Amino acid sequence: MWNRRRSNTWIAVELLLVFCLAWYIADYLFVYNYNLSIPNYRDTDHTLQVKLARLPETNPEYRAEESEGEAQVANYRRIVQMIGDYPGVEAVGVSFGGATPGSGNYWGAVMHASNDTVNEANGQRITFDPAYDFFRVFGYSTGGGQRPASVNDFDWGAANGIVIGRKVEQMIYPEGGSALGKEIVSWRNSDERFVVTGVVDDIKRFNYDRPQGAFYFASPLKADNVNNAEISIRHSASVSSRAFRDKFKAEMTDRLRVGNYYLLSVTSYAAIHEKTDREFGMTSNIRLRAYMMAFFLLNIMLCVMGTFWYRINQRPNEIGLRKAVGATTRSIHSLLVMEGVFLLLLIVVPAMIIEYQFVHAGLIETLGGNYSGIKDPAFLPDRTPERFLITNGITLLIMLLTVTVAIWLPARRGASLAAADALRYE
Repeated sequence: MWNRRRSNTWIAVELLLVFCLAWYIADYLFVYNYNLSIPNYRDTDHTLQVKLARLPETNPEYRAEESEGEAQVANYRRIVQMIGDYPGVEAVGVSFGGATPGSGNYWGAVMHASNDTVNEANGQRITFDPAYDFFRVFGYSTGGGQRPASVNDFDWGAANGIVIGRKVEQMIYPEGGSALGKEIVSWRNSDERFVVTGVVDDIKRFNYDRPQGAFYFASPLKADNVNNAEISIRHSASVSSRAFRDKFKAEMTDRLRVGNYYLLSVTSYAAIHEKTDREFGMTSNIRLRAYMMAFFLLNIMLCVMGTFWYRINQRPNEIGLRKAVGATTRSIHSLLVMEGVFLLLLIVVPAMIIEYQFVHAGLIETLGGNYSGIKDPAFLPDRTPERFLITNGITLLIMLLTVTVAIWLPARRGASLAAADALRYE
């Protein structure tokens, strides 16, 4: 290796560069997949969004009296009832504003305990009509997924009652106290005071995020919010969402023509998730990094393969001499492969030193992390030393596989030379 240090240096430099680039991509994908593995106590499988629209006033079938407050609400409730009675619908919910799971809509809130203004919690404000089971539609739970949650499990009779997520409770009461029955206050308006009537498990805004805080408010369907209402349903798991959607639209389009309302669309929440990922650039980010990783590894594979092919063709005398003194084809093949592996191992420490500069400068991205910059050791990506070692270990395994595959074919060809043929070059 030392005698060939000039050619080895160029290979080592390229391995160093590719190792650092591959680590940067592997780190991002590691955090992405780690976040995917975090439980999300909200399930959008077998759920559909039913969107209604109203006839324009210019439509011949439009009736002005059906758009008046109470008539409009009554028509909407009638439609929701028909949807809930449809065969295969297990639960129906009505929510408002930014409560759509997986969408880009977000309505935030910040609150603190009435007797403590230091510890505050931020999270998504989710509002729904407690007459329908929003929690059951999206598979909410309590006790870390041990018990399914239902809207009927909580008291919504009090005007200032509120249900919160577990993360909110932990942020407001970091010492481990329970929030049940206690008063919390809006950070923006001290006149907005609420009594906690329940705590549900945490949800994630996006699948690749960490669990977020959430506040759940009750708001009965009425004239001033019906235009922002959204109908969601959970259907039987025995049929696919596509099949159920197509059948539902075919059978219910005419029936849901009530008042000035008509069925506009039926969309799975999985499709909403995918659309949001595309619009927020996450889909393209993952694809770009995957393509870049494949491109870098392919290039290093071709480089190492070409270099070792040339080098082995220049060494038939050495191979013949080794065979003449008793070396086997297998041992020579292993020796040639180990040369490339040894070169890779030589650059690991310098590569980690370079990578650390990126970590120290804060240039690595942590998906779904705390945007205030405060690290949470409960999540592995925030334990920087462990994350750094794990992602470098993953990168090393990928590079070892790439280098081994690249050297395998030329090494096998060189090691298969007969001793007499190889010594002829001497």
